Amino acid sequence: MSTTVIIPTKNEISGVKKILPMVDKKWAEEWLVIDGGSTDGTIEEVKKLDFKIIQQKGKGLGDAYREGVKIASSENVLFFSPDGNAIAEDIPKLIKKRDEGDYDIVQISRFGKNGKSEDDTIITSFGNRMFTFLVNVFFGGKLTDALFGFKIVKKEIFDKINLDGEFLTLEQQMSIKASKLHLKIAEIDGVEPKRIGGKAKMQPLPTGASLSSQIIKEFIFWKS
Repeated sequence: MSTTVIIPTKNEISGVKKILPMVDKKWAEEWLVIDGGSTDGTIEEVKKLDFKIIQQKGKGLGDAYREGVKIASSENVLFFSPDGNAIAEDIPKLIKKRDEGDYDIVQISRFGKNGKSEDDTIITSFGNRMFTFLVNVFFGGKLTDALFGFKIVKKEIFDKINLDGEFLTLEQQMSIKASKLHLKIAEIDGVEPKRIGGKAKMQPLPTGASLSSQIIKEFIFWKS
């Protein structure tokens, strides 16, 4: 089955310079960089590396995902961040695992037996584990990591679950809806390295409030 790798960017020139040259374009049939209005030279650097770049019409990570999936011509979509938090060599591992088991979703887990996050603080580590626990308890999931966006998904599944979340609420919503629908999910233990350049977009308190509200909403309106 064919795969499109979707790479959202916004002012990630340091990561793009270091991470994208590590990518072997033979790993997947299509590569799309969805740029959300970079002003730091990211766009020019992506073009130098000969990746197809699409100027995002909307705003935010969730919109970048949705625009990328709409454009993608493959049967599977793989989401990869060039900010340093994802390891390029894990891309073919995700694709291979998906093809071996015909999974709906295959994702990298930072909190499996052999997983690790080098980017987490005490607060974010607790939050990631807590919200994963809540997703499993409230929605019958069996995940070890419900908030990491490095994953491959069948395009038809992404369209079916109709995601409207943004940033981490998008990742959690995907985990929630996948659990509700009893989708076939596999996790691969992996490492989340430290971020390269740019600014981390996650603010613990507002993000925690948004994730909590989303769990309540998704539980109350189970069939939505």
